[in-house]
Amino acid sequence: MVKISVVIPTYNRCAQAFLAIDSVLAQTRPVDEILVVDDGSTDRTAEAVCGHYGSRVRVLRQENAGVSAARNRGIRAAAGEWVAFLDSDDLWLPSKLERQIEAITALGSSFGLCFTDNTFGGNPEMTRSVFEEAGFENAPAQGALENPAGRLLAGKEPFFTSSILVLRSLAQELGGFDETLFIREDTDFFFRLSFRTRFCFSREPLAVVDRTPSRSLGLCNSYGSRDDRMFDCLERLYSKWLAMPEVAGTEFEPPARELLRETCYNSAESKLHQLRIGPALREIGRLRKIDRGYASVVGSLLMRKIAKLRPVRGGAAESQADTASIPPESSESRWEEKGISRQGDMAAAGEAAHGRRGRR
Repeated sequence: MVKISVVIPTYNRCAQAFLAIDSVLAQTRPVDEILVVDDGSTDRTAEAVCGHYGSRVRVLRQENAGVSAARNRGIRAAAGEWVAFLDSDDLWLPSKLERQIEAITALGSSFGLCFTDNTFGGNPEMTRSVFEEAGFENAPAQGALENPAGRLLAGKEPFFTSSILVLRSLAQELGGFDETLFIREDTDFFFRLSFRTRFCFSREPLAVVDRTPSRSLGLCNSYGSRDDRMFDCLERLYSKWLAMPEVAGTEFEPPARELLRETCYNSAESKLHQLRIGPALREIGRLRKIDRGYASVVGSLLMRKIAKLRPVRGGAAESQADTASIPPESSESRWEEKGISRQGDMAAAGEAAHGRRGRR
């Protein structure tokens, strides 16, 4: 029987972490170990988990370093052949791992990642599952996901971090999650992984991703901000993808380049809206290198502005200047990605430390 390790990163989510751990302990296919990585919590999460679960859960403590560092710590410490990730505010249904192992067994050894559908908790307005959002609702009970890299580039991937099961050896070969990214770190992980192995799935919605509207500021709020660090992070991410030999000169290069271009335009628009002329001109300088010169860039900026001021239904003009800087959501702004825990990088995110993906 294959061995499975579960990695649960957490930061100041003591109560939620208990529910997540309980959902792992309730699996019909028992796991071999549960690793809770406490990312510098100040609410005594580690002590509470140790006191309540004893030897059933292994707690790893580290200085606050972010969700990627916490997940990577769990990968390094895991003993299982397979690793499953569960954000500390998400839950699994009891048969999740059992269905994933069934799919992997039935489909063969060429698959190094398996995911399930998942639903959203804490927000009654989010009634569609991830498969439905991604246009994957007619998938068979189990099967292979074709062209996962293409889906990730289009923001149509039907999975979140809390729904995956991955071979530990592959995660290690990949170097784990990129700890320099504070958003879309999971999307980057999946994108790079898609060139190393095949992805398969079990269609049942067996993970529940928290989307409680009243929770502390998290990544979804970061996506709606005009924070320069968000734009810089996305620009670094897409430039990194474009430099990959699996992307350069392939069908994946044009959509990756378009993501970079769109991010740069959003960043320039945001800076112009804030009347930060110097930073805006520097962004326009970047755009000149990936577009067709200054005239093309200025023309595109004007056309984008005009498009955002066109009359809407009812005849009233709608200004979208405040939202011009928001990148299109994909899994993982919908991603998972629920937040960050690096205290020095994004203080505005407060204690919404982890989670994503969400993609996404």
